[in-house]
Amino acid sequence: MISLIFLVLHLLVAFLAVATALAILFPRRPVLGVPQHWGLQLWQLGLVGAIAGLLLADWRAVALSAAVAAYWSWRLWPRRAPRDAAEGAVPLLRIVSANLLYENVAFDRVLSRLAAIEADVLVVCEVTPEARARFRSLEKDYPYALDTCAPDYVYGILVLSRFPLTLRSSGTGEEQEAPRHLAADLAIEDRTIALVAVHPSNPIRLSRAHRIPREFEAVAGLCDAAAPDLILIGDCNAAGWSSYLRDLESATGVVNDGRVRPSWPVWLPPLVRLPLDHVWVRGRVALLKAGLGPRLGSDHLPLIAEIGWRQPEVGSRKSEGSG
Repeated sequence: MISLIFLVLHLLVAFLAVATALAILFPRRPVLGVPQHWGLQLWQLGLVGAIAGLLLADWRAVALSAAVAAYWSWRLWPRRAPRDAAEGAVPLLRIVSANLLYENVAFDRVLSRLAAIEADVLVVCEVTPEARARFRSLEKDYPYALDTCAPDYVYGILVLSRFPLTLRSSGTGEEQEAPRHLAADLAIEDRTIALVAVHPSNPIRLSRAHRIPREFEAVAGLCDAAAPDLILIGDCNAAGWSSYLRDLESATGVVNDGRVRPSWPVWLPPLVRLPLDHVWVRGRVALLKAGLGPRLGSDHLPLIAEIGWRQPEVGSRKSEGSG
């Protein structure tokens, strides 16, 4: 029995070492670098391995597990926006981002629960033609709409808004290097706020995984082309601590609160889920609060964000005139 326990411990430590090494060595290789998105779980397992090693007096297991836990502690440490980022900001709008899941046909539940959130802007991805038709029932409350939906296309993005929208760019992810996205300007009184909704490829979908580095570079380009005051939102198919999203933040000046919101998959306990759905802001736009919403019949929980507006403008890469 003792030998079996040692075997399990050694297998755990070997798994942790290999997974962490792949995350370190191949951060920009979508398939080989997949373990980076599971960093929170690797950190948890590293602590388990270290404690088990202590109990069994297996010092090699303790050392390796503790090293893994220490690495992921550093990697997961939130890089938050400045403490005064939302200081002086007044509430402006509520925005929801939801991955509908193209197989989800529980439209009545989806529509009623989204309506109950009373958002000002809805961003929905994986919108099928049938789902798009059903969402038209919300357009009496959301008179402005843009989408990338098309016949026989199940990965459409839909934006419904109480405020006027001006389309800037859109893509289905099938052409060029841009990911599935919809970029528009929101007109709120005398303010113009850029909205970029994105849905990059899934790294476990091997036929598209090779696109991911270029897709995130294209997202950075969309942010650079957008107005200084920006909301970037969507199902990114990447954890917040991944190299893709950290590089995106550095390149564009977008910030968020750095908190972990485990949104996928809904059928797993929160500690095992991944935080794949994100929102960032830039310029005079402030993130006042964000959290996860109710189940919609999808494999993702929706993200709900309270957005504010501040004066005077807080310096950012774009609003300071650089780039």
